[in-house]
This record gives sequence, structure tokens and C-alpha cells, in this order.
Amino acid sequence: MIDPSGWNLPALGRAWREAQPFPHVVIDQVLLAADLARVRESFAWEPHAHLRGELYSQMRSAQPPSQPLVQTFCDGLTGPSVRAAVELLSGKRIARGDGNGYVYREGQYLLPHSDHRESEGRAVAFAFYLAAPERGGELELFDCRTRRGEIISTRSARRIRPRANRLVLFDVGARTLHAVREVTRGARMSIAGWYYGR
Repeated sequence: MIDPSGWNLPALGRAWREAQPFPHVVIDQVLLAADLARVRESFAWEPHAHLRGELYSQMRSAQPPSQPLVQTFCDGLTGPSVRAAVELLSGKRIARGDGNGYVYREGQYLLPHSDHRESEGRAVAFAFYLAAPERGGELELFDCRTRRGEIISTRSARRIRPRANRLVLFDVGARTLHAVREVTRGARMSIAGWYYGR
């Protein structure tokens, strides 16, 4: 279903290295239209629990997802061929991956944070968008100033629209601050997770 053999890995690798405020890349038209429609239809039946915490309000599926087609797509997205492509474009060793389904409805958000967890070995984060909201839900990347290894100030540096059939990959590190802006109309549907270095 997902075939990275058509990706221009040298160009994506350059884009990754040159991206600001930290390494990331956007890949559009990842699936054929018919495959996207099938996965989206299956995703509509995927159970999602409403979770609310200090940093977020969101709907999240089980891991792995329970709908067979959604699970098949997620397995492909984290499978050997895509992992090899991510390894080549990022220059990071990728050993495995996992992901969940996410839905952000009106009023839901994810505040600025880093996915970095030293003990977990997260190397690259990903988000594949199945459906975009009419307004809001952008992935926001932040430029961070540090002093003695501590973040002392941040500024918004880029907002990436959650277009359907778009895959975003971004580096995971202590300074890779990002957020999901509040959805103000419609719903943002995605499969997101991490590739791990170990």
C-alpha cells in the first residue's frame, strides 16, 4: 500500500538537513487516491478514547490500531521498506517503529513539547494525515534558544498544514519543540508515532 521506492531520497535528505528550525521533511501524495479512501473509511470505525492532560486534549486509538486495514497501513508505515527510506534520508539508524490513530476535534490541541525520551530511543517522529480540518490543526515547529543546555526562549518558526495524504517526518531531540494548534473547525485525523534507534 505504501511504497517509498518512488521517493527522491537524495532530495529528501537535502531538505531534511537544510530544514529550519530543525530537521524535517514533508512528503505529499504518499498513497494512491483509492488506497487513501479505503484507509480513511476503515479509520472511521477505529475506536478512539478522549484523553485530556496538562499538554493536550485529543482522541487516541489503541496501539496497535484495532481495525485491520488501519493496522495494515500502520504496519506498512513502520515496516522495513519505509524504515530503510527514513534511515537514508535522516542519516539516523532506525530499528523499529510504532504508531496510533489520532483525532483532534474542534477545541482540541497539543501544546509545545519535545518527544525526546532518552530511555525510549525515539529518533524520528512521523504524522500521516488522513483528513484535514477546515481550520486549525497545523503542526507548529519552534526555534529554541538555549543557555547551558536549557531552553531559555522559543519562537514559532514554521506551521505545516495537515493536508490529507501528507506525511511529515521530523527529528526527535531535546530542542525539537513542536505543537498541534487548536482545531477551530472540522477534524484532524492522522496516524502518528515514532521510529526508534533501538
